[in-house]
Amino acid sequence: MIVKISGAYSGLSQKGLLLDVKDLTYELYLTAYTRERFQLRRTGDRVSLYTLYYIESSIAGGHLAPTLIGFEDEVEKEFFQLFTSVANIGVRTALTAISIPVYNIAQAIEDSDVATLKSLKGIGERTAKKIIASLHGKVKNFVHAGEDYNEYHQPDAGIEDDAVQVLLQLGYNAHEAKKMVVNAVKKNSNIRTAEELLDEIYNHKAKSARKE
Repeated sequence: MIVKISGAYSGLSQKGLLLDVKDLTYELYLTAYTRERFQLRRTGDRVSLYTLYYIESSIAGGHLAPTLIGFEDEVEKEFFQLFTSVANIGVRTALTAISIPVYNIAQAIEDSDVATLKSLKGIGERTAKKIIASLHGKVKNFVHAGEDYNEYHQPDAGIEDDAVQVLLQLGYNAHEAKKMVVNAVKKNSNIRTAEELLDEIYNHKAKSARKE
């Protein structure tokens, strides 16, 4: 059983990412949230992912394909397994629905926040209520893990100030600049430099422009 895999990041695929391991290239499924984070990675970067192995069947049946799902840490993997234990939440649904950090989803479950759960792709009101009924009280550890993670990975205030100054020079007003910086930090808590922070902002703006 493959529980962890390391290799060179070879780019995104339609389902997740491609990972070069010696003379083999593996395709790993990713949650929507993790796949989006990998858009900022550079080809050739060394990557290690925890994995979950399952057998996927075709819609018509009769064809079974072994599949690997990749997770950046064991917390995400554990939450995924718990999330898919809810009736009618299959692997495909979970991969699409987990488009925000798992600790935010866990917080919504603990708060019985139907609106936040409904905002996840593929999750309607009935399913949101079913998730709460099934997992309420069982995901507190994930909420605490997110609090600890954010505290440890909070970027330096100087980095945010530097990014704001650059945005001001580009013509944004102070309110716009600060709002973009705050949103970028919330979206990607792995940011370490002002350059990474600005890249996150530009990436988000480019996506928004394409949607328009």
